[in-house]
Amino acid sequence: MKGIALISGIIFLAIIIIAITMVYNLSIPITQKMHTATNIEKMKTVFLDLDDTIRTVSLEGNGSRRTKAIRIDEGKVIVDSENNLIYYKTDTDAKIISPRTMQTIGNLIFGSNLETSTKEGEYSTIPAFVLENEHLIVYVKKIGSEGSPVNYNTNDLLLAVFQKDLNEYLPLQSLEISVDSNPISKTGRGYTTLDREGNALPYGKAIAFMSSDYLNYSIEFILESGADFIEIKGKEI
Repeated sequence: MKGIALISGIIFLAIIIIAITMVYNLSIPITQKMHTATNIEKMKTVFLDLDDTIRTVSLEGNGSRRTKAIRIDEGKVIVDSENNLIYYKTDTDAKIISPRTMQTIGNLIFGSNLETSTKEGEYSTIPAFVLENEHLIVYVKKIGSEGSPVNYNTNDLLLAVFQKDLNEYLPLQSLEISVDSNPISKTGRGYTTLDREGNALPYGKAIAFMSSDYLNYSIEFILESGADFIEIKGKEI
């Protein structure tokens, strides 16, 4: 039995359950799958109750506190005060939820392989959107905005890729992106943005919108949880 003291001055705003689903094996007994599913459903209820208590304490003013007892039969609870998160994390062979998917219930996020974060930051003083997972940190240049598009070249989009396992930046001379190998499509007016910002995401995505004299299109830079590579996708808009 573990007790967590909740103090109004230290409020954790998000509660996350992470189930890491491994390769599905038909030989796993049905009783094991039922046990895992039952345990995760129980922890959902526990964390929803914890979230309700946190909300109550936060409204009661400075000095208000509660102590909550949480019984954990398996898995572990992690308090991430830097990102205002509380995790319950368990490893299982049972296929409870598809990899890199998530469900949201209020402040509670339930999902698998939620190891990616996205935020605004910098690369060598250049404003950037930062995508990060267990292996890579990807920097995509922040350009203009939806309300204020600017002229840019697609060669300028990808600023750098840092390989965390090697502890070094990958060699990157430049990235040239064009449509139908037409050089006119590389320049135009547009902006970049994040698909969504936050922690414990199944994937991170930065999007560049380009209006060129050749074609209007978008470019997506996608970093999935667990991946040691980035995907780059384009589509006409």
